[in-house]
Amino acid sequence: MDAADATYEYSMNREPALELDRMLSDVLWAKDRGLGPRDLVPMLERLIRCAPRGSDAALFAQRELAELIVETKPWRAARLAREVTIHAEDDRAWALLGLSHTLLGHYKSARKAYLRALQLHPGCPFYSHNLGHLLDVGLKRSREALPHLRLAYRTLPREREIAASYALALARVGRFDEARGIVERALGEPAERAEAMLTSWIEHVR
Repeated sequence: MDAADATYEYSMNREPALELDRMLSDVLWAKDRGLGPRDLVPMLERLIRCAPRGSDAALFAQRELAELIVETKPWRAARLAREVTIHAEDDRAWALLGLSHTLLGHYKSARKAYLRALQLHPGCPFYSHNLGHLLDVGLKRSREALPHLRLAYRTLPREREIAASYALALARVGRFDEARGIVERALGEPAERAEAMLTSWIEHVR
């Protein structure tokens, strides 16, 4: 191969890499500026199509896309997150897989995914909350849920959703006074209102 041929081959090999770098930069630029799914989804779809399977760019795009569409397209999000977990030990991908399975009603699979996410990121309050709430409401295992919800609540006591989930689980195992106190403190509700809220939540999830 002469010098001209070598230069041409190098140029041809570099073009796809440069294009991937440009697409990745465009996605990061869009995220930094707070652009929503309407702009980001097609950009991520294109990046997934162009990036080699298992590459850092592909895994990044798959995880980001799964996060954007999980509530509207949980089956697609589950497939994307699963693909990431095949190639990398990624706690966010496992957590997304857990959320996807929860939304699809596959509670046992969701539990396994959240447990793996917590193995990779121990003590994460959001993973602990999601697992605890799934155990309590989805699998009806309130006592098993309490340690996870307690950890999340102690880490983020001002997060209303976390406080509400912990209070609900406490009430469902008969610790109603503790549950009411959490609703009063964390949600700023008076005693009578807190008790009525707990009663309503319990009835709703039976």
